Amino acid sequence: MFGFGSRNEFHVDGKTVLITGGSEGMGREAAVQLAGKGANVVIVARTVKKLENALEVIKAAAASPEKQRFHYISADLTNPTECERILDEVTQWNNGVAPDVVWCCAGFSHPGLFVDTGIQTLRDQMDTIYWTAAYTAHATLRKWLAPVTQDGQSKSSRRHLIFTSSTLAFFPIAGYGPYSPAKAAIRSLADTLSQEIEMYNGARSNKANATAPYADVKIHAVFPMGILTGGYENEQKSKPKLTQKLEEADKPQTPEEVARISIQALERGEYLITTMLVGHLMKGTALGPSPKNNVIVDTLLGWLSSLVFLYVIPDLRKITWNWGKKNGVTSPAS
Repeated sequence: MFGFGSRNEFHVDGKTVLITGGSEGMGREAAVQLAGKGANVVIVARTVKKLENALEVIKAAAASPEKQRFHYISADLTNPTECERILDEVTQWNNGVAPDVVWCCAGFSHPGLFVDTGIQTLRDQMDTIYWTAAYTAHATLRKWLAPVTQDGQSKSSRRHLIFTSSTLAFFPIAGYGPYSPAKAAIRSLADTLSQEIEMYNGARSNKANATAPYADVKIHAVFPMGILTGGYENEQKSKPKLTQKLEEADKPQTPEEVARISIQALERGEYLITTMLVGHLMKGTALGPSPKNNVIVDTLLGWLSSLVFLYVIPDLRKITWNWGKKNGVTSPAS
């Protein structure tokens, strides 16, 4: 509970890690830090030039350059067949063994008031955020969960599937109507898979079963707030002024900080991972039936968050109402 006698639940030294959205931002920084811990890293994104530049930075961070391997794949993850191709290519590159860790970081935010946002943008947000993660997870789990004979199973290895959501999945803010639902869908998918995966893990524990998956699988979801990237800067240009007012408490973190805190939480074995105090409180208001990182700590956090947000929620609604009274309906251009 307090870290005494704790063990690392996220060993990556000598393991192969696949990171989507790995050419920039949080994805690239996670790749850099995992390379520094001895991982073999494959990054995926659309733009080859960005991938090439990112791979050089990742290689430079390697703990053992003479042993570690690095690779990039250009792909459009909104196409499910591309996600299957990626898993096949990584498996072939990895000497016929599927990656040990898959971290879904792809996606971007297009804020705006819901009625002012075009239908195509609403679809694009769901495609680039939720479906890229869902397609990648589907292709990954189909490969990981294929049954093998007991003799072919790993006795100690564990595989990790990591989703990247947002604190907006816990606590939506006006002006993120195109974005928040897709992030909430990722949280729901992670909760569902965290249950389903136990059937496969349970099958491995029974030696009477002739076949079972190669290794246990653990699901995780990371919920950062604002991250200081090029995408964040572009987001500010189109973000409604009302939204900027409502999220004044969000002090953006650097990609390095978010990746470091997330990896530390993975090493502790956490499931729902937030990266700053405000994010912890947001999580506390919305834990519901999600698996808890620590029953005592998360219960206390939930009580505290409920008290804090007795004030916060009405305050945000009041700010929004007063904004409309003073400024009228905010147009898309403003």
